[in-house]
Amino acid sequence: MTATDDEGRRGGRVGWYAYDWANSVFTTTVTSIFFGPFITEVGERAADGDGYLHPLGIPVLASSFYPYLVALSVFLQVLVLPSAAVLTRRHDKALLLGTLSTCGAGATIGMYWIGDTDYGLGGSLYVVATMALGGSITVANTYLPVLAPPEHRDRTSAYASAAGFLSGAAVLTVALVVYANHADWGLTEPHAVRIIMLAAGLWWLVFGTVSVWLLRGYGTPPPVVSAEESRAYRALFAAVRQLRNHPAAAWFLVAFLLYNNGLQSVTSLVGTYAAIELELAEDNVVTAVLLVQFVAFAGAIAAGRLAERYGGRRILLGIVAVWVAVIVAGALIPDRSFSAFMTLCVTAGFVVGGTYALSRSIFIQLVPADRVPEYIGIFETVNRCLGFIGPAAFGLVLQWTGNYRAAWTSILAFWLAGGLALVLGALARRQPKQRQKAVTHG
Repeated sequence: MTATDDEGRRGGRVGWYAYDWANSVFTTTVTSIFFGPFITEVGERAADGDGYLHPLGIPVLASSFYPYLVALSVFLQVLVLPSAAVLTRRHDKALLLGTLSTCGAGATIGMYWIGDTDYGLGGSLYVVATMALGGSITVANTYLPVLAPPEHRDRTSAYASAAGFLSGAAVLTVALVVYANHADWGLTEPHAVRIIMLAAGLWWLVFGTVSVWLLRGYGTPPPVVSAEESRAYRALFAAVRQLRNHPAAAWFLVAFLLYNNGLQSVTSLVGTYAAIELELAEDNVVTAVLLVQFVAFAGAIAAGRLAERYGGRRILLGIVAVWVAVIVAGALIPDRSFSAFMTLCVTAGFVVGGTYALSRSIFIQLVPADRVPEYIGIFETVNRCLGFIGPAAFGLVLQWTGNYRAAWTSILAFWLAGGLALVLGALARRQPKQRQKAVTHG
């Protein structure tokens, strides 16, 4: 990519950043803050005398419904993500992105109509929105090699994440005003939460449309696609088999699988943990997470620049070490200690922005350039489909022990194992170079 080509792609990069700006409000506002406590209360109102729900005839403790719902929504994305990645080879990426974005935004908008005991409707809408989000991000990620040269991909990826955190801060500011004043405005708490989720869906819809419009022309498929490439799962499995020829990429994928489950658990369940176990008021939780968005914006920018200077893998390993400390500290926070929770959130905010952004760009640089869509499909399948393990472990530990702190501590195992796999992956990357030097000197 020449300097002139890079200048010509500046508008496309703005469009790419705009999609993080559009969809991040779902993760921040809906998943991390409001939907968990909201759907838990809906489930508790619908539960039987023993406190159990029976979706599809399966007994589920009402307090565990949301963690299981997160796990289910993540797991079911295996039906969407492989197809979304490979279809970018034969369909216009902007059309695919627009379709998935509109579907996810529409499901989020639909959450406004969840009734007092409609846990089934709420769960279904959440699953649809999460699957559409995963598919759309998979498609969006295939733009990165087109829009940025290799030496700038860490920074470009981090800037997109930064845009998402800034967007989350803007929407959370409005959400905090609505939530804090709901009684004065004649709104019940559940009604205020439904309005906030409606606003998040509209935000996603509007800015998702802007992003798709700016990305037109950067995702034109090649004129000829082989029969093998036209079959999503066959192409995905072929790419998985080829990972044996790329041990550094394979080890990195294992590391990402492990620590990403820790990340999925924290981002989706921290609001529920703070509200129920730490007994913090909802507006305090929103205030803390709002501050995280601003800190994460700065942290993502810093992570991108540090990665260019010191190497993305080294910075990522440091980020994982910080997350280990965050999980340990989170398990020890005293009840109703807002200042301790705020400190924890600020610390996490410095590293949350770079975790996914650097993982995405590092993995793309480790795989063959001509097979990026398939490998992005694998990466997002691990990210979205296999990220159910952490939330499921959280839910199981909670159901077995009835203790949120024990469930929170279970997240630590994923970060420790992921850090170890990152180190092993770095060693695997050095071995071929060492062998090559040995052959040369021999």
